[in-house]
Amino acid sequence: MRTTRYCLTTSTPGVCFTAAVVADLHDRDYAPILPILQREKPDLILIPGDLTERLDISPSECKRPGLGMLRECASIAPTFYSLGNHEIGARHSRIYTAKVALAGEFPPFVMDPEWTEVIRDSGATLLDNSYVIWHNHGGTPLVIGGQGSGLLRTKWIPDLDWLGDFTAIPGYKLLLCHHPEYFDRYLRPFDLDMTVSGHAHGGQWRIFGRGVYAPDQHLFPKYTSGVHEDRLVISRGVVNTVPFAPRFFNPCEVVMLTVTSRPGREG
Repeated sequence: MRTTRYCLTTSTPGVCFTAAVVADLHDRDYAPILPILQREKPDLILIPGDLTERLDISPSECKRPGLGMLRECASIAPTFYSLGNHEIGARHSRIYTAKVALAGEFPPFVMDPEWTEVIRDSGATLLDNSYVIWHNHGGTPLVIGGQGSGLLRTKWIPDLDWLGDFTAIPGYKLLLCHHPEYFDRYLRPFDLDMTVSGHAHGGQWRIFGRGVYAPDQHLFPKYTSGVHEDRLVISRGVVNTVPFAPRFFNPCEVVMLTVTSRPGREG
């Protein structure tokens, strides 16, 4: 498990925080992640989706290690969690939604009420097309939001209606959005200081520093890892989810972000 560090600056005054990004656990073993978080002691832990699987069925029907990870994270630092395509049952590709489209129905995702209680009891904050305000060391509030996946919606377009209210709040706007491809498709017009994503798994195989394939971006995708335009941060994820195609030049990672305000000009 690699620790990847990015140090970013912002023109917004009064911003100073560190954040750990833990993406795409997919209900696998989280033991290697905990020592990193305990050592780094971040101000925030950000989980941009696919922590667990299928929250539309009762927790009594399944075992979800990801929820154990959520409790551990919340015991280390304030933890913010947004949903990915696996949580809503979209199963990593458009195969399921294509079948639904042929049937002429797009059933809305409804989280089982038991999961709402389990997540709340973990101490983490669930952000599903919603936001909260968190006060950072620098004094300027962080407005932290979570963009939901659109993979079970008509034409696979996510719900963007809430973003206007979110971006109108004064402060540093930090968005958790599982899908990095949404940055170009939907998010670019919005006043967002930073978007944190996963989903692409680093492109699974990396050749000459470029990912080979990513869900919903296909071959040689644009957004698989790293920092783009100083306001999109993409994690390669913390586990390998494709046993028949192991990662190649693409280690799993916990991303550590340090964000500070740029010094003002002296008169």
